[in-house]
Amino acid sequence: MTTRGSLPPTPPGVPVVGHALAFARDPFGFVRRSVNGTGDVFRMRLFGRDVHVVAHPTHVRTILRRPDAFRKPDDFRVAFGEAVLSVHGEQWRRQREAMGDIFGPNRITAHADRMAEVAAERIADWSGDTVRLDTAMRGVALDNLFEVVLGASLDPAEIDELAEAAASLNLYFKPTTWALPDWVPTPARRDFRRGKATVRDQARRLLDGADVDGDGLIPALATLESAPDSGFDREEVLDQVVGMLFAGHETTALAMTYGLHQIAAHDGVTERFDDELDGIEAGTAGVEGTPYLDRVVNETLRLYPPVHALPRITDERVEIGEYVIPAGEQLLVSIWNLHHDPRFYDDPWAFDPDRWLGASPEEYGHAFIPFGAGPRVCLGRHFSRTEMKAVFTAVGRRYRIDAEGSPAIDPQMTSQPAAPVTVSLQRR
Repeated sequence: MTTRGSLPPTPPGVPVVGHALAFARDPFGFVRRSVNGTGDVFRMRLFGRDVHVVAHPTHVRTILRRPDAFRKPDDFRVAFGEAVLSVHGEQWRRQREAMGDIFGPNRITAHADRMAEVAAERIADWSGDTVRLDTAMRGVALDNLFEVVLGASLDPAEIDELAEAAASLNLYFKPTTWALPDWVPTPARRDFRRGKATVRDQARRLLDGADVDGDGLIPALATLESAPDSGFDREEVLDQVVGMLFAGHETTALAMTYGLHQIAAHDGVTERFDDELDGIEAGTAGVEGTPYLDRVVNETLRLYPPVHALPRITDERVEIGEYVIPAGEQLLVSIWNLHHDPRFYDDPWAFDPDRWLGASPEEYGHAFIPFGAGPRVCLGRHFSRTEMKAVFTAVGRRYRIDAEGSPAIDPQMTSQPAAPVTVSLQRR
C-alpha cells in the first residue's frame, strides 16, 4: 500500500543495473508495461540513479505549467549550449522574446506558398520507382528553414551534409547510451561529438556571413550580437543558431516522413487526400480550407510524435499526484505513452484521421502534446504544421505514393526511424 507523500513506486528490476537493460532494449514497451503494472508515476532505477516517469495528462499538466519548478536537464546544454532549447528562467524569457516575432503565425502563413515551391523544387528530381522519405524530408525541411526562418542560404550539397550532421545530435539521447553513466565511451557519443562540431562550424560561418539588413533569424541574431544593450554575446548568439539548425528542421522532417508514409500506406486516406487536393487552387500551398489535411496532420503528430519524451529536473520538492519527488531529481514525461494510451484514444495504434472529426487538439488536453505545452510550448509549432501541409500538398500534386505497414521507431532525442522509410512513386 502506498503512503501519501512517499516516493513513486518502482517496477520489478534487477540488482545493480535496475531497469537500465529493460529500458535500453525497449524504451516504449518498458514504459507501457510499467504504467500498466505500476502506475502513471513510477521510478526507474538506472545504475543507481532515479528517473521518475510520468504518463498521465493531469500530472503532465502540473509539470509543464510550472517551468519554475521543473527545468530542462543539463543534457540539453551539452548538445546546444545556451540556446533557447536549453536555458530557463530569465535567460529563457529574454531569448524567447527576441526570437518570437520570426515564428509569428501571420508571418509563417504568409510564407506558406513559398514553402510549397521550395518543396516542389526539391522533389522535382525524384527518380526511379522508390524514394527514401526520411533523408528526402530532411533536405526539404532544411531548405524551408533557411528560406523562411533563417534568412540565409546554402547549396543543396551543403544542406544534405548539414542535415546528416544535425541528425547525429540525437545520439546523445539514444537509450542504450543515455541509460549509461556519462563517463562510459560509446560509438553514439563519439558520433554526437563529431556532428556537434560540424553543426557549430556551419553556424559560425552563417553568422560571419550574415547580412544584418536582411530578413530572418540569422540577420536578427547578428544584430543582437552587435547591440550593446541586447544581453547577447557571441557565444550565446552562436548557440541559438546551433539550436535552430537542429530543432528548426529535425522534428518537422520526421513528422513529414511519417505523415507521407501513412498517407501512402492507407488506400482510403490516399483517396480522400487526393480528392481534397483536387479542390485546391493551383499555385497555392493548401494550408487553408483543407480540413481533411488538418486531420491527417493531427493524426500524424499523435501516432508519431517527433519528440517522444520531455525530460525535466525538479528545482524544488514537488508533489505529483499522491507522491513527493525531492529537488534535483530527473523526470521523464512520456509523450509516446500518452499518445498511445487506450484510456484516451480508441484503437490508439491505428492511423485514423477521422478520430479528429469534430474534435480539436485542445479537447484532448495534455493527452495530446506533440509540441509540449505551457509556457515552454514549442516556438516553431505554427511553422511545423504549416510546412507539413504545404509539403504534403506539393508531393501529392506531383506523385502518387504507395507504402505498406508502419515504420518502427528508434527513440533518441527524437523519434527516429529504425530503418529507412521508403515509398513507391508514380508520377501524376
